[in-house]
Amino acid sequence: MNDNILVASEDFDQFCVTAPQDPRLPGGGGYQICGLSNVKPEKFGQNLTLVDSVSKFGKDIRRNHFFGFGLNARLARGIRVGGGFDAGHMSKDQCFVVDAPGLTTYSIGTTGGFWGPQTATTIDGERTCRVETPVKGLAMVKLNGSIPLPQHFAISAIYQDQAGPPLEAIYAATAAEIAPSLGRNLAGGARTVNVPLLMPNRLFEGRIRRFDLRLTKTMQLPKRARLQVNLDAYNALNSSAIQGLNNAFGASWLKPTQILDPRILQISCQLAF
Repeated sequence: MNDNILVASEDFDQFCVTAPQDPRLPGGGGYQICGLSNVKPEKFGQNLTLVDSVSKFGKDIRRNHFFGFGLNARLARGIRVGGGFDAGHMSKDQCFVVDAPGLTTYSIGTTGGFWGPQTATTIDGERTCRVETPVKGLAMVKLNGSIPLPQHFAISAIYQDQAGPPLEAIYAATAAEIAPSLGRNLAGGARTVNVPLLMPNRLFEGRIRRFDLRLTKTMQLPKRARLQVNLDAYNALNSSAIQGLNNAFGASWLKPTQILDPRILQISCQLAF
């Protein structure tokens, strides 16, 4: 854990920010984000970092409760099927103070990230340092199978279903918005502060579903050689599931930054002798 030994928690002033009124936010917005902190002007720019043990400041508690099920079966006429299901619940508690009561380990850009530990910060009364990831954010299904066909053909498939990326909203609160709560201007003449508007790992984009197909033809060649020709269709259903989002709150908030690659057809072969 990085500890700036030139400042302590009493060297920061706390403030609140009101979330913008927006129908895309929970309850239409307008709720309070409190426990944010700004270093006092006389301590601004003072930095001497010491790497120390987390246990000196508190406990970093992580609990995982998972259930997994897998099946592989060989049926008549060479048919094979398999798959699995994983689900669970994950909790993380990083509610301890290092330097600032509202310290973040690192900031978030427009392509995603994770806030933590936010010791004193609350979003509509909930502490952001306690993250509860629900089952819907962790559940995953995988299926696979293959079927032999006449004339030495075979068809196989893989299906995957997993949670989409968690929704985040990082709001650039202006100094004018912050000053009434903070009671002064931001230290160092800062014009904005990044403020999280959503609890981590609470809301998720739609699930990511992908279906891959393969058609195989096996040919016996002289001298016991064998040629296998494959036609693969990756993302066969041409899904455009979202994998990444713009998390900077504004007009382009939640605009996709990454989606599944489009359907790809590929021919390959393998010679064994």
